[in-house]
Amino acid sequence: MKKTLTILFTIGLLLVSLGVAQVQKPSDLKFPSLKYEPPDPKEFRTEFANGLRGYIQEDQTLPLFNISAIVHFGSLYVPKDKLGLDSVMSDTLIKGGTKTREGSDIEDRINFIGGSLNFRVGDQTSTLSLSVLSEDIDEGLELFFDVLMNPEFREAPLDIAKASLIQRLRQANDQPNGVLSREYERLLYGDHPLTWQPTQATYEGITGADLKAVHAQYFFPKNVILAASGDFKKADLKAKINKAVSGWKNKKLDVPSFSKKFPQPEPGVYFIQMKINQGYISLGHLGLEDTSPDYFAVQVMNFILGGGSFTSRITTKVRSDEGLSYNQGSRFRYIWGFPGTFSGYVQTKSSTVGYAISLILDEFNRIRREPVSDDEMETAINYYLESFSNSFESPQSTMSTFADLEMTGKPMDYYKTYRDKIKAVTRAKVQEVANKYIHPDKAVIMIVGDFEPCNTGGDEWPGPLDKLGKVHTIKLRNPLTGEELK
Repeated sequence: MKKTLTILFTIGLLLVSLGVAQVQKPSDLKFPSLKYEPPDPKEFRTEFANGLRGYIQEDQTLPLFNISAIVHFGSLYVPKDKLGLDSVMSDTLIKGGTKTREGSDIEDRINFIGGSLNFRVGDQTSTLSLSVLSEDIDEGLELFFDVLMNPEFREAPLDIAKASLIQRLRQANDQPNGVLSREYERLLYGDHPLTWQPTQATYEGITGADLKAVHAQYFFPKNVILAASGDFKKADLKAKINKAVSGWKNKKLDVPSFSKKFPQPEPGVYFIQMKINQGYISLGHLGLEDTSPDYFAVQVMNFILGGGSFTSRITTKVRSDEGLSYNQGSRFRYIWGFPGTFSGYVQTKSSTVGYAISLILDEFNRIRREPVSDDEMETAINYYLESFSNSFESPQSTMSTFADLEMTGKPMDYYKTYRDKIKAVTRAKVQEVANKYIHPDKAVIMIVGDFEPCNTGGDEWPGPLDKLGKVHTIKLRNPLTGEELK
């Protein structure tokens, strides 16, 4: 035993001495470069019965099963006289039960087997998601497809959902950030399905028959894409899904068409009065679609301008240098099929509202006027390259990413070419897209705050606010009625 210990100790000393001889300090350590290649969506795409599509990946690392159904239906497709139907459906697709099951029984059974079943409606897609242990795949799939195909929208859960949503309307004006976001988009998009808001009357008018009609219109095999991963055999799962959907009928998809003509609001200040001690601000205009060939250059440009957290110019100037805010930056918001919005944003005390806005406008102009530095370019491009793999951090997120690609009509080699397109962005291209997509002279400046102290300003930037442009007053609306508050 002693001899064995002595040998092990000697080997240990030898290894340590060899390591010390090879590496004297941490900076001497050398590691091979990491290389990640995204998987090919074609390897996972699967066709099921009745034209149902999906992306499926076997993964035996854990005894789990995940599946999502992405449906081409969202709030944008809700008729104006039924606004809020999307939210009601989010709350009742599961709780409202199916033709053969009460919603409470479905939830109890999912909880008993330690799983989860969730449904949400977005702008243009809806997602039903199930997660269970792999030993419960059969029961999980039975519940999943029953809810997806046969919702009943029973009256009692429907009434509870509507009452809860109406209560949320009563609180909708309590959060300045929510008011700012809602009214900023209303100003830029005008009277459009993108900005329509439900009221108490539209919620109260929604019936189970309305929900069933919308479900029948949009929930059918060819309008759904599945994403599934977990501990199963692909052939077995395909057979189970084909059996579950064998009687599910297709119909013709009839998606409403929408105008892409939007108002061009007069540049200037748009003020919403709230008796608070800070100003919540967005300034900008409409942006671009994420299908634009300039998308990648705009991403890099905006990272440098205000999207790159503590490294961005707006954060450095407004927060670090001037100490005006903890929440500031710039963003391009993207909406499938529409131009998104561009905005600089900041939250600051009332007396520095004008000053903070002037600093952001200066940065808008500077990125248009001056080439960005090599260091800024390196930081921005490395961010996108190094965060690239986030979309593929789990088998389920990978399958969902591919399903989203197909749903939105993007090319299947989108991620294969993504990094090359980021790397191709140059300093000159950043300045080009800054001039093309940022227009300080056309910016609307929306402020939610207390007008008098905001208008008075402070030592760094004495008011009035009309130095930034004509001041327009926007009246708050009563969320329950949609009418302006008196």
